[in-house]
Amino acid sequence: MCSRILGTRELSVKHTGENIRIAVREVLEEFGAWRPGNTYVTDNAANMKLAMKEKSWLGCSGHNLNLVLAHALRDNRDPDQSEDYMSEVLQQISVCKGIVAHVKRSRIQAKLDTTLKQAVSTRWNSILTMLQSVLCNTDNLKKLADEFADRTLQRSLLDVNVELLKQVVALLQHFDAATRLLSTDLTPSLHLVYPTKVQLTKKLQPQDGDGLIVNELKSRLMSRLEASFHIQPLHCLATLLDPRMKTGILSAQEKLDAVTALRALLAEVEDTDVDSASCEPAAKKRKLDQSPGCDFFADLFATTTSVVDEVDEYLNCTDSAADVLSFWQGKEETWPKLTQCAKWILSTPATSTSSE
Repeated sequence: MCSRILGTRELSVKHTGENIRIAVREVLEEFGAWRPGNTYVTDNAANMKLAMKEKSWLGCSGHNLNLVLAHALRDNRDPDQSEDYMSEVLQQISVCKGIVAHVKRSRIQAKLDTTLKQAVSTRWNSILTMLQSVLCNTDNLKKLADEFADRTLQRSLLDVNVELLKQVVALLQHFDAATRLLSTDLTPSLHLVYPTKVQLTKKLQPQDGDGLIVNELKSRLMSRLEASFHIQPLHCLATLLDPRMKTGILSAQEKLDAVTALRALLAEVEDTDVDSASCEPAAKKRKLDQSPGCDFFADLFATTTSVVDEVDEYLNCTDSAADVLSFWQGKEETWPKLTQCAKWILSTPATSTSSE
């Protein structure tokens, strides 16, 4: 896997979809990289979608995960709702924000072994980072509040529900782990998008011992996961190309659609794109086709012709590997065209995190 920065440009004109499309094309044309087969991964902004409307486009999975948390942890409570358990979570977040802001303005920040971190809307998972920083400093903050006779901090610390914060942090850590897993440049990641959603869905299932507040938070996160973390056909196709996940994870319809798409892609691979040593020489084929009686017995001979179906062979193969690229490298001579398709698909990143 290779990652290259081709350009960082100031766009002086209005950031419309058309202007963005022109700017992107100009950069890619400089490097001979403006090609019809490109797949573009960007954030979900309307102007970016418009710029790529006629291209193969995927929304960044990292942005999508961030949207899940941003919307789930937003204060949009119904004032007429008598029991809103999410208010407890939102209150704890508010209390922690107040503590961090206060400490940063005081001498106490310099006395901490690890400084408190403020939640910033443009920084992914920053609410989690803030809550973690408060949790790990709770004891020291209490001591320093007493030492400096800081009544404001003392009162704020009394409002901190440590046990609830631990539960919230434990839940949000799954999303942080998923974001980090998908934000890689040196290894394939597109095939992990679908499994990521499967695993997060499992983590959000109610468990014995969950309180009403945690259950409400899980329900809210699950709702936003379904609304914001989208699985596209290309994600399913990439999942199919991971030998560890080609069975058992995709639904029957998703697998059927992915196999159909893979066969269509396979038809686009030219013989010159694969190792010619693995293919029968064309001259030999023509010589056989011109043998006497070939046309007369065509319907009989057709049943004895062995045509390698690389897709079927792959689907029936039990070989696997922890490194998906190593697997396909080892199959390059066995399934040359399918290996080329795997390279095309798996080279698409799941996120645009590094450019952000």
